[in-house]
Amino acid sequence: MQNAHVSGSGTTPALLSAPFATSQVILTKQEHIQLKQQANLWHAMWKAACGREKKVLAKNASLIAQHKAEMAGLNTQVADLKSELAHMKHLLFGRKSEKTSSSSKKSGNTTRPPSNRKRGHQPGVPGSGRHLHNNLPVVHESVDLPVDKQCCTVCHRPFKSFFNDDSCDVIEVEVKAHVRRYHRRHYQKTCQCPETPNITTPPPPPRLINKGKLGISVWVELLLNKYAYGIPINRQLESYKTQGLELSQATISFGLEAITPFFEPVAEATREFVASSDQWHADETRWISWAHETTGSHKHWLWVFLCDQAVYFSIADTRAAVVPESIIGDGAGTLVCDRYSAYKKLANDAVSINLAFCWAHVRRDFIDAQRGDPELEKWSATWVNRIGRLYHLNSQRLEVLDEPEQLATQQLRLEHQVEQMTIQRVQELNRPKLRVRAKKVLESLQNHWEGLTRFVTDPGIPMDNNAAEQALRTGVVGRKNYYGSGSVWSADIAAFLFSVFMTLKLWDINPKIWLGAYLEACAINGRKPPNDLTPYLPWLMSEERLCEMRNHDPPKV
Repeated sequence: MQNAHVSGSGTTPALLSAPFATSQVILTKQEHIQLKQQANLWHAMWKAACGREKKVLAKNASLIAQHKAEMAGLNTQVADLKSELAHMKHLLFGRKSEKTSSSSKKSGNTTRPPSNRKRGHQPGVPGSGRHLHNNLPVVHESVDLPVDKQCCTVCHRPFKSFFNDDSCDVIEVEVKAHVRRYHRRHYQKTCQCPETPNITTPPPPPRLINKGKLGISVWVELLLNKYAYGIPINRQLESYKTQGLELSQATISFGLEAITPFFEPVAEATREFVASSDQWHADETRWISWAHETTGSHKHWLWVFLCDQAVYFSIADTRAAVVPESIIGDGAGTLVCDRYSAYKKLANDAVSINLAFCWAHVRRDFIDAQRGDPELEKWSATWVNRIGRLYHLNSQRLEVLDEPEQLATQQLRLEHQVEQMTIQRVQELNRPKLRVRAKKVLESLQNHWEGLTRFVTDPGIPMDNNAAEQALRTGVVGRKNYYGSGSVWSADIAAFLFSVFMTLKLWDINPKIWLGAYLEACAINGRKPPNDLTPYLPWLMSEERLCEMRNHDPPKV
């Protein structure tokens, strides 16, 4: 085949007929060098472009990963904020009860089958009957026909009366302010004895306030309404105006300050009795004190400590462990409480005190964790049902404490439930994709497991701290109605009377009877507390005294 020669000056027409693939190209050295330079240049540019592309792709991958991490963090933050918002909405607008809702019962998320039992009195169950109120005095009042109705409407002959009267009872409450005027008679001696004064006059009636006009019954009503029922003083004075009695706010304030020391010995005796117990409930809630000269803050706390026979309250300007240490620090026993750090420090400092944590707070944790997160609703309901079954098994055990054989069976069932909950907790904590809020609740459950299961080995320890929370209700009502305490002495009398009234409630003592008797004893003793507190401390009273304070008949011998 003929070769084609191509020069830099061009090609001849004869050579164009040769095949393209077999054509030979002849370049000069200079053209070859130029082409190689251009090839190397474009190759270098291509490699540089590939390097830049790799850097851009790597940077994009890093940005994408960073963006995904930021999005995951933002999604978690949004979920937490939604949960917090749902929790706040529940606190503001939701149901106050923590009972299982009807929707969870219908969905089957409960350990007990739904009941079709109607509310109210059940058929076949004997009723309690109507209360006869035989203890109330009876005021008889005759009801007669009008004069024009005491004869026949046809012949106008008069009716004849007979003694078969028809009686009906109506309960009435009449409260009326009045002035009790004491007339002290003067006696003149008829003898010549120099030791006897010429004129003898009976002493004036005892008063709580020196030269005060308000009787003991007024102070009983004021103290009882405010510190037992949460009615502010100003509201009571407005009520008295409707009865024709106008009292000054300053008069009441000065009087309350004067009688505050009367209750301090009773409160101190209550504290000593509570501290001597071997099992306590404790809790605290915020309180407002408008006298802040010492701390510079209105924020105070209302503490409560109770045993099975007495309740003691304290209002302090701190929430630290010094408060429980000052009340039960030297005691030995079990303290049922929530998981607040002050109680943990108390147990660390006093080795003789063991903490039993509250299952109601744990149940509340599981309920709060699912708010705002639908994916945790089933998980939360499952754990709530487990805790409900734990309560049920413990109540069954407490019912058979006097039957050893059944007690052993119920004890094994309870221990098995606790063991199953332990296994489930460990398994869920090992899950790699466990939600953050669920993990926090389970970790708290694991950290407090020893104190939560202390009731298993000791049936005398309750499962929750509801007794202390219920004891704080009166104080919480007062905090809302009269906004705490306006002075130091006001906080003192509030704590004293909260302690007195809650202790009397445990003993089923009528607080009005007790308060009237105690204030009268203070007035007789020269406006000082009685020297002997035995008749006024329920755990030291005789049975006759208890019946008197309860307004019951004494027991028959």
